[in-house]
Amino acid sequence: MIRISTLPLIQNTEQFNAATLILLVDVLFVGDTPRKMRERIKNNHGGFIYDKKTYIPITLTGTPESLLANAGTPIVFKFDQGFENDYHFNGNLEAAIFHKKLYDISYLIGEASIQFVKEEEFIVERYLSGAREYIEPEKEVKMLAPVVKMPAIGVKAMKGLAPVKK
Repeated sequence: MIRISTLPLIQNTEQFNAATLILLVDVLFVGDTPRKMRERIKNNHGGFIYDKKTYIPITLTGTPESLLANAGTPIVFKFDQGFENDYHFNGNLEAAIFHKKLYDISYLIGEASIQFVKEEEFIVERYLSGAREYIEPEKEVKMLAPVVKMPAIGVKAMKGLAPVKK
């Protein structure tokens, strides 16, 4: 059993690209289900309650290339009685690094299965109570950037009208 809190954290894009196996850790909010289903998810699927809401820790493993290739594709989590919820990784690598969601687990290549210790306090502290908002850095304005050509006005006739002849 592996403790997520002891894994090497990826802190920049160079470390991300150099890794051969990545672990993405996040939480999935499932509090919009009926109470009976939330209790079942909590007891059978490793969920927990934080601030009167039910969450499930998510651990996804793969190569850096597969993580970026599948960005935006929903990962569907199916639970009992037909309930399902989906998780989206939007592909924003800088935000994932900022929120400390990526770990290098390259040393586990070749393992048949990877199991993690349930670290509820660590998950709550890092991904829920200690979560900070990621602010996208402003892009530099380049002085020598080509000017976007303005569309010409009045070159085409409006629908149903003919152009005025000179």
